[in-house]
Amino acid sequence: MPPPPPALPTEPDGHRDAVVWLAVSADGRDVMSASTDHMIKLWDIAGKRLICNLGEHKDMARTALFMPDGATALTAGDDGEIVLRKLADGAVLHVFSSGANGGVRKLAISPDGKRAVSGHDTGNVIVWDLVNKSVLHVMTGHDWPISTVAISPDGTRALSGSIDGTLKFWDVESGKQLRSWHGHEQGTYGAVFTADGHHVVTGSGDYTIKLWDLDTFRELRRFEGHEGTVYMLVLSADGKRLASGSLDGTARLWDLGTGNQIAMFDSRTGPIYAVAFATDGTLVTGGDDRTIRDWPAAGGDGEILFAGAPQ
Repeated sequence: MPPPPPALPTEPDGHRDAVVWLAVSADGRDVMSASTDHMIKLWDIAGKRLICNLGEHKDMARTALFMPDGATALTAGDDGEIVLRKLADGAVLHVFSSGANGGVRKLAISPDGKRAVSGHDTGNVIVWDLVNKSVLHVMTGHDWPISTVAISPDGTRALSGSIDGTLKFWDVESGKQLRSWHGHEQGTYGAVFTADGHHVVTGSGDYTIKLWDLDTFRELRRFEGHEGTVYMLVLSADGKRLASGSLDGTARLWDLGTGNQIAMFDSRTGPIYAVAFATDGTLVTGGDDRTIRDWPAAGGDGEILFAGAPQ
């Protein structure tokens, strides 16, 4: 039997529960985290310190995204609220309420910051007009809760996936469903468009990662190796590397062009729910152990950037 992992350090400012989302700012200085403890936190990567508690949701926080203006953030959670906040102090600028559409499972923002797409536990997908602070479309068709959403690089298309493995492709401006297909044998928990907008990568509870051609809707490549649900996917800035986080406790780096695994990072402390690339190419992860870690791009042991709160 392998020895148990050493006890993890703690810090009072850390998350009190699992870290389920991470986003790195455009300048690479800060990382924003969302947690099942309801909190959104903003961290200084180089200084290894908490900048501020950016806000609190009434239920589990699911997503926290930097807006393109670099001054605000959009956060969402199971309370059904999408909140626009100032990064400087967390001040609430606007609250978008999902109402009867239910909790916000996932959220994506168009590159120009004018639209957001949210996926809900009722199975509905909403397009929001962030400029006019209004609902543009409520798109129905999924029979099960949404588990992932993504917006194309030009902001005109969106992809949603539900816990039954169904994928749907949407026109953002018209709200029209362009395609629906059964992409996975289990739920789809991660999705990311490639830079050309003609391909999307999805991860799943069936342990696979698939690359899809959005012109033909055919599977082009499969990335295999995870031994648990693939919960989160993110592409590197140059679009050549794919990172995945999984309930098997590992994060992995893949060559998008070949499908080969480049590196594996083993937390040895439970599921990894969140992955994000730092600007230096290293991988930042968050998971069940409440910590936020940084992993070298070539593989090897990770470093704890921000420890969780004492339990």
